[in-house]
Amino acid sequence: MKNKVIIFTVFVVAIIFLYLMLQEPTEPKEFVNEKEVLNYSNLLFNYKIIRYPTSVEITPFSGGNINLGVVGDLWNLKFGIIPGNNSYVKRYVGITNLEEKYNKVTLKAYGNISPLVNFSRNNFVLNENETSAIEVNLYTDDKEVGNYTGEIDVIIKVPKYDFVKILT
Repeated sequence: MKNKVIIFTVFVVAIIFLYLMLQEPTEPKEFVNEKEVLNYSNLLFNYKIIRYPTSVEITPFSGGNINLGVVGDLWNLKFGIIPGNNSYVKRYVGITNLEEKYNKVTLKAYGNISPLVNFSRNNFVLNENETSAIEVNLYTDDKEVGNYTGEIDVIIKVPKYDFVKILT
């Protein structure tokens, strides 16, 4: 009986250890104000997380002339000021894989802006020396007039070992 308890305890500790060592990056606790790059690593993968601030001001649609706010900074994904009533705007994120291995790329939106955002491509493999331009679309749908903010993260997952390819 004592041996079974010891084996079970070792098994549980090993499972917890593996879980912690394979844990993926978590959601941001606070949103960034300017582009930020983080590196994270676990037992099998290296991660590069590029965090972009994002926001939009949805104004009433009056049918007349509208002053649009445009953000020209290349380091952010702010959508500016746009009218409501099912308008949409797009920005682009360019990603190039300079690694000698493939990358798994995932984009995630956080904050109250996240229901308005979608991506033209997501959860895909970017091979060595490959480049991809991803459209980041924002649809106002029937959202109320107001300010919506958050963050868009580009998460690049690179396997540390060749045998890990099947796990991504």
